[in-house]
Parts: sequence; structure tokens; C-alpha cells
Amino acid sequence: MKPVYVLVKNLFFATRIVKTAQAARLPVRCFDEAAKLVGASRIEEPNLVILDCHGLEKEAFEVLSAFRKDPGLSRVSRIGYLTHGARDLKMEMEQAGCEHVYTQSEFTKELDNLLVKYHHGLPSRV
Repeated sequence: MKPVYVLVKNLFFATRIVKTAQAARLPVRCFDEAAKLVGASRIEEPNLVILDCHGLEKEAFEVLSAFRKDPGLSRVSRIGYLTHGARDLKMEMEQAGCEHVYTQSEFTKELDNLLVKYHHGLPSRV
């Protein structure tokens, strides 16, 4: 089973994502630097990458750029989350290759469903 990789700065979100993924029996790894996530992805391709677009914007754009340029990683699903009201950043992230960018509250509320949808290719309620 391919892992879920997470670029995350906030300990609350890291813990929440890890616990939710583990409860769903999905392998998960958290990173705080783009280079580490991209390097690990070239060794073991993830099925899903989750990007913290608040506080790690620069790192998130680096991940998106690397995945877009690498034919082996370009097919990996990429989603992100950010604070409310960051409409410009949301549009930039989506234009850079993020499949969907959620608000933090949407992301937290739908995390179980998102992991299932993106990891197993099932339809989402979102």
C-alpha cells in the first residue's frame, strides 16, 4: 500500500492527520521541508500528498513544482489546506497543480473522507 505524505508545520494538524490515517490503516509520513518530501517520494511514490498551505506556502509551491516536472510523480494526487480568506493563495495553489485546496475547517471536518477518496480512488462527499 502506497503511503500518504504530508507537508505540515502545525503540530495539531500533523497529529490529527497521522491519527486519522493510522485509524484507516494507511501508512503516513510527515515532513516539514519540501526537499525531504520530494526525495522520499522518489524513493517510495506516495498515493497522496497533503500540503499545509498556511505557514509552508513556499515549501508547498516547491513540492508542486517538483511533482509537476517529474513524470513519475506527476500522477500523484495533491491536495492542500489553508486558512479562511486566503482566496488568492488558493487560486495560486490550484494553478500550480494542487487538485483541491480546502479551508482548514473543511479539511478537518472531511479528513476521513478525503483520505478514503484520494487513497482508494472512491468518490468523496466534498
